[in-house]
Amino acid sequence: MADIYAFPTGESNDGRPVRPQGVPDEVWAAVESVSTMKRIHDVRYREIPVPSTLADYGIGVEFEAGERALGDAFSAGLGSDAESRIATGWIMMLYAHELRIDWDSNWRCVAFARLPLETAESDSLTPGMYWDDMCDYFDGIEPDSVSGTVTVTQNTAFGSMAGSTSAGCEIRVSWTPLDGTGPDGTMDAGAQVRSWAAFIRSTIRFEEDDAS
Repeated sequence: MADIYAFPTGESNDGRPVRPQGVPDEVWAAVESVSTMKRIHDVRYREIPVPSTLADYGIGVEFEAGERALGDAFSAGLGSDAESRIATGWIMMLYAHELRIDWDSNWRCVAFARLPLETAESDSLTPGMYWDDMCDYFDGIEPDSVSGTVTVTQNTAFGSMAGSTSAGCEIRVSWTPLDGTGPDGTMDAGAQVRSWAAFIRSTIRFEEDDAS
């Protein structure tokens, strides 16, 4: 599993990330909270770049949960029988030097999830059910700051693949995390990243889940 840091340029002799010059204290504390957070079992993590157009600084983490999480690469999407047991997603922690009016904070989280869905479940009730389940995993956020969309997809195959159908659910969401929830009043970005990983993991049923 790759280490997760958005800004370090290397590692010190003790294996800890090296802090680049100019990174604010509050941002570096957030980076360290992600690098030391407890990982969710059966979830694979990978650092991803954050576009500089979104904010002054950002921490990006991608996830995959499911059978293929034990493989060598992240899945490209949903479609095959194997991929239908895969849930993927990402989260970006954004930081702006100046307080953003639209965020009501210097910090903002944006996240995406692509989740498996049984074809029979793709009805008008599905978006609301997934949204409510997602919100149950949020902790340490500003009240009423969550906004986003839930999209249910259904693919019907033709030609030589006729008879094959698949369904999925995509969630795009953003929220303002509560600042001061980490040590010494810092941003606990690790808690935000972990909660999104936990939600993605919750949408996959593993054999050990069935046995419990």
